[in-house]
Amino acid sequence: MINLTIRLPFQTAFHITTDCEELIGFLKHKYGKYISSSESRNEKNIIVLKNGDLYHVEFENKITDEKSAVLAIDSILFENTVFDEAVFALHGAAVEYNGKAYLFLASTTSGKTTLASYLTSIGFRYITDDCILLSRDTFEVFPCSTPVHLRDGGIQVLQKLNALPSGLAVLDDSFIRRYVYTPDNCTETPTPLGKIFFISRTENENQLAELNTTSRMSRLLHSPITVYKVTPEYLRFISSLAKTDCYELRYCDMDFVSQVIKNG
Repeated sequence: MINLTIRLPFQTAFHITTDCEELIGFLKHKYGKYISSSESRNEKNIIVLKNGDLYHVEFENKITDEKSAVLAIDSILFENTVFDEAVFALHGAAVEYNGKAYLFLASTTSGKTTLASYLTSIGFRYITDDCILLSRDTFEVFPCSTPVHLRDGGIQVLQKLNALPSGLAVLDDSFIRRYVYTPDNCTETPTPLGKIFFISRTENENQLAELNTTSRMSRLLHSPITVYKVTPEYLRFISSLAKTDCYELRYCDMDFVSQVIKNG
């Protein structure tokens, strides 16, 4: 049996016990430096055992047989992760430029990972491609530099731009296929917040539009990666965050995004 712990910044840690070598390799590529070999301590425990063509998954006294161990673990982590009260967790990607963090908020399959990958290929520093950890007190962005996970579409876009990263690992368990790598230029320390962009890809349009206060509030309330209880204190925090420069960014050209950031 092999024991691993997934310990991402400012959130619940999970301990995995498994007899599946292939799963171990998949998880190490998926979580990078945030996964380590260790015995269980205070983490939530997941047991995954190979059972023919299925995986026997046990978590908090519930046992299921799953076709994909990776998807089963992803589901458990998503449904049971609690974030530290010191941070506000947003669903998006982030890069650093000239000492400031620039956030790209959008739903899954919106292109934020491909955009972050491209920007890091031309000199921006990598912060995260999925989970933004923002300090509630200082509005600094904490690094959460898990490996970048690209889909087939993202790979094709980067190939056309001659920006395909080297050292890609292919993760494929028949249910999920990703191309994974860790950028060389990752941030290591908290970065002051620069601007927030709510992004969407277009076929032939590049447009930047500043948002009014009502739009900022509404979009920020729909951007967390987890569920937050809407309390007066929470609304005051969102109102304060909404004073940051927030824009709607529609783009077909990723160099347009680069210039938007570089031009301030």
